Amino acid sequence: MKKLISILLVLIMALGTLSMTVSADTTPDFKSVDYIKADMLYVHGASAMAETQAWQHWQKLDIYRDYDDDDLRDMSVNREDGISEEYYFFLPSGADGKKAEILNTFSTDITIGDVTIPSWGFATIDYNTTDDFKAVLDGKEITFRFRKSTAEAAIYINNPDADGNGTDLLSYLSQDKENDAKATGAIVNKDGSVDNTDIKKIKGRGNTTWVKEKKPFNVTYEEAVSVDGMEQTKKLSLLANYQDSTLMRNRFLYDLGNAVGLPFASQSRFVDLYMNGEYIGAYQLTQKVDIGKKNLVKVIEDETHLNEDGTLKAEFPFLVEIDAGAGNDDYHTYSSKAKCNLTVKGPELDNDDPYYNDVLKQVQTKFDAMYTAVIQNSDNLEELVDIDSLAKLVLINELGKNWDVGISSFYLTYMADEDGNYKFFGSPCWDYDNSLGNATGVINDLNSMGVKDYEEPTGWWSIYKLNSRGGSGKTGKYTLPGYAMMNETILQRMAEIWFEDFVPAIETFNSENSTDGQLYSKDVYYNYLKGTAEMNYELGWRIHTGDWICDHTKLLNGTYNSETGTYTPDTEITKYTENEIITFDGEYSYMVDWLNTRAAWLSSEFHDAVYKTLILGDADMNETVNIKDTTAIQKALAKITTIEGDAMKCADVNADENLSIKDATNIQKYLANYELEYAIGQPIK
Repeated sequence: MKKLISILLVLIMALGTLSMTVSADTTPDFKSVDYIKADMLYVHGASAMAETQAWQHWQKLDIYRDYDDDDLRDMSVNREDGISEEYYFFLPSGADGKKAEILNTFSTDITIGDVTIPSWGFATIDYNTTDDFKAVLDGKEITFRFRKSTAEAAIYINNPDADGNGTDLLSYLSQDKENDAKATGAIVNKDGSVDNTDIKKIKGRGNTTWVKEKKPFNVTYEEAVSVDGMEQTKKLSLLANYQDSTLMRNRFLYDLGNAVGLPFASQSRFVDLYMNGEYIGAYQLTQKVDIGKKNLVKVIEDETHLNEDGTLKAEFPFLVEIDAGAGNDDYHTYSSKAKCNLTVKGPELDNDDPYYNDVLKQVQTKFDAMYTAVIQNSDNLEELVDIDSLAKLVLINELGKNWDVGISSFYLTYMADEDGNYKFFGSPCWDYDNSLGNATGVINDLNSMGVKDYEEPTGWWSIYKLNSRGGSGKTGKYTLPGYAMMNETILQRMAEIWFEDFVPAIETFNSENSTDGQLYSKDVYYNYLKGTAEMNYELGWRIHTGDWICDHTKLLNGTYNSETGTYTPDTEITKYTENEIITFDGEYSYMVDWLNTRAAWLSSEFHDAVYKTLILGDADMNETVNIKDTTAIQKALAKITTIEGDAMKCADVNADENLSIKDATNIQKYLANYELEYAIGQPIK
C-alpha cells in the first residue's frame, strides 16, 4: 500500500510539473499580454519564445528629454526638434547577438527585407548593430536600427494600469515618490537565462536624484531573486546614477567595501531598465539597505528587539543612519552630542508600536556614548565600536572625498561581535555618486571649513567636514568621521588598513581581466559599461557638465614612491576630451586617474604611520637618540613602563633580542662619542 501511495505521489508531482511547463514552441497570445500595445514593432529580449514579459517596442531618440522648458527656450529649440526620424531597438546583453524575434502589432502585415510578418504575428530576422534596416508598412519605408547592451543583466517591469485608472507605470510612479504599484516582469541575465518572478512593489527613491528626469526606484520582489550571481534578496534599488556620467562611482566604492571586508556592503550589477516595453536607460541594481533574512542586513528583523514574552531586550541589534534630511515621516531621534539626526532603519516601528520611544532612547544613548568615546579616545573605545569597520567606512568616504560624508547615508549597525558583545560596526556603505572627483561642493560650506582643494585628488576631507548644524560648541562641530580621523587610535588603524586592504584592492582594480571576488579590474567594468552607456546616452540622457559637476576635462595626476614614501605630481596636465568634446571614455578615464592619484596621495600621507623609519637607539620613538632613551630603557627594566614592538627593535641596541642595562650603556657611550660596533643613530635596515 505504501509503495502504491509513493508511486501516486510521484505521478502527481510529475503531472504538476508538466502543467507548469510551457513548450518553447508555444506561441503566446500577444493580445492578452496587457502591456503590449497595438501599432508597434516589438523585439524580444529573451530567447525563450513562450516568455512574454521581456518584449520591448521600438522607440525614437529624444536628445532633449533631459532639458526643461527654460533650457529649450535658452537654446532657441523646440522639443520635437530633438526627436529622431529613425526608430531604435535597444536590446539587452542576454538577447541573441545575431537573430532578433520581431512582433508586429500593426493591423496590417509588415515586410523587413524578404521577411513578411503578419499582423499580431512574429518572425525571426538576422540583424547587426551597424546597418540601417527598413520596415515596409502600407507601402511606406520606416528606418530602424539595433543597439545591444553589454550590461550584466536587464530588468523588465510591466504594469500598464498602475493606478487602476489606466495610467502607465512610469508616469504613475513619477507623479509622487510615495506612489507604489505591483508589476510583472523579467530578469534577463547576460547569459540569456530568465527569471519571471513578480514584483510585489516598486516605488520611487532618493532625495536629490528623485527630482531629476531619470528616476531611481526601489523594487521588492515576491520572492528572493538573484541577478547575475548576486546574493539572493527580495529588496533591491535601481540607482539611476544620473549625476555620475561614468555610471560607475557607486559600483566601485560598494565593491571596494566588499573587497576590504566591510560587513553588509551591497552587491551590485549594471542593468538596463525597461518599463511596459520601453527602454528607460542604464541603471545600477544594488541590494537595498534593509533588514531581514532575505535582505542586506540579516542580523536585524522586525522583532529582534523583543524577548519571546514580548518585552524589550536589554541589548538588541539596530541599524541607524546619520541623516541630516530626516523628516517627520522618518523613525528618527536627535543626538544632542553630535548635533545630528539619527534615522532608525531597523527595527522600524510605528508610533503606536510597543517600545517605540524606548527603542529611540536606546539608539540615542548608545550612539552618544560611542560618539563621546571617539572624541575622547576613551579607554573603553573598543568596547563601544568595532574600530576596523569604522576605519574602513571612513577610508571609503575619504578616498572618494564623498561630499555627504557623515551628514547623510552614513550607516552604523549595532550588533553583537563574534564574542557576543554588542557594539557599533561601520556599515553598510552607501551613496557615492558625488565622490571620486565628481562634485564641486557648495562654496559657502567649503569656505566655512577652510577647504579650497575639494575637487582635487590631494588634500584631506573628512576631518574638515562640519556637521549640518554649523558646528557650534566643543562637541558636535565635526561629523563622526571627522572625529574618527582626529582619534589617534582609529587614525593609526586607518593607516594600517590602508596598506593591508585598500592598496591591494586598488591594485586589483588596476590589473587586467580580473573577476575574482567582488571587486573587478577596471577593464572588466568598462566592458560591462561600454554598450549600456552608449545606449543610455544615445537615448537622450546627457553626459553632465553642469554647475554641480566639476570640470572633468583635465587633471594633474601624481604617483607614489613606496621606497621614499613620497607623492610626486606629474609635470603636465592630462586632458580627457576628444576634439574638445566630453565623451563617456573621457569621463571614465578621468575617474580612474582621479582615483589612482588620490590613492597615491593617501599612501604618501599614511606612509610614515606604517613604514616609519626606525632609528637604532631611539627607545622612546621620538626620531632622535638622546639621554631620554636611556631613561626609557631603565624605566622599562624597572617595570615602570613597557617597551615592545618597534620601540623594542630600536632599544635592543646589541640585537640580542633581550632588553638589558647593556643597551642603555651603549646609548650613553654613543652620546659620549665612543666608537662602537653598533650603528646607533642610524636607520634600522
